[in-house]
Order: sequence, then structure tokens, then C-alpha cells
Amino acid sequence: MIIVSNTTPLSELAKIDRLDLLSSLFTKILIPPPVHTELTTGNHPAKLLIPNATWIEIRPVQQTERIEQLLNIPGLDRGECAAIALAEELQADRLLMDERAGRKLAQTLGLPIIGTIGTLLLAKDQGIISDVSPLLNGLIDQGTWISPAFYQQVLQMAGEE
Repeated sequence: MIIVSNTTPLSELAKIDRLDLLSSLFTKILIPPPVHTELTTGNHPAKLLIPNATWIEIRPVQQTERIEQLLNIPGLDRGECAAIALAEELQADRLLMDERAGRKLAQTLGLPIIGTIGTLLLAKDQGIISDVSPLLNGLIDQGTWISPAFYQQVLQMAGEE
């Protein structure tokens, strides 16, 4: 299974110290170099975790002109464009992405998407975690905005309402 990730899902799970969920769900996650740079620059929450995550592999995009094409689309940064380009190039089974503009484009391109919340739901569905709500609350405590309506919807989907 080929899984490509953008920065945010890795970052969000690192904030709550649950990056391990991804390694439990997926054997390997591929990230393009711009995503690696975003994750390991400054005081990023994933900075200390990424070097030890042997299941994350940096994979360059071969068709770099595709990244430049995608950068012309408003609302996308280099990391998102590189992740989308890599997912296209490898015909990824899933693209991990949270940003709305990136998700919308990926859907248009026919790329299967899962985000941070979808990852939590998948982890519960596969018995890796017993409850989604503590992790949702952890994300909120760490500054992730989740609307009350979406929060309730996620709890319903998880059977925790």
C-alpha cells in the first residue's frame, strides 16, 4: 500500500504524541522533501520525532514541473503541491492531507484522501485505540480548531456519542 503524507496530519499527531498511530495503520509513509523540510524546521512539534520514525521515507517527486504547475493554484503551499504530485506520480492508495484547498484538488484529481480525524477513526475501527474523544480533546488542547458540530459528528461516527 502506497501512502503519501502532507505535513499537517504528521504534525497534528505529533502534537498529541500519537505519531505511532500512523505506523500501526500503515507500513510505510512517503513524504516529499518539502514536507520533510516543513516538519524539521524551527520549533515544529514533529521535529524531534521524525528522525526516529524509520517508517517515514523521504521520496523526491520525479516530475518537479508538476509541483510548479500546482503552485499556480491559489491556497496551496509547496509541501501540499509536492505531496499531491508525489501521490499522483506513485498512484498512491491514500494521501494524508487536512488542508481544504489541497483536499479539494486531490479529490478532483481522483486521489483517495484521509486526514487526521479520518486516521483517528480508522485507528479506532481497527482496534488500535479504544476511544477517539480523548485524542480529539488533545488536538483541541494543542490548538487545533474543530467545530462543535464536526466534533459531534466524529463522535457519532466513532460510536462514542
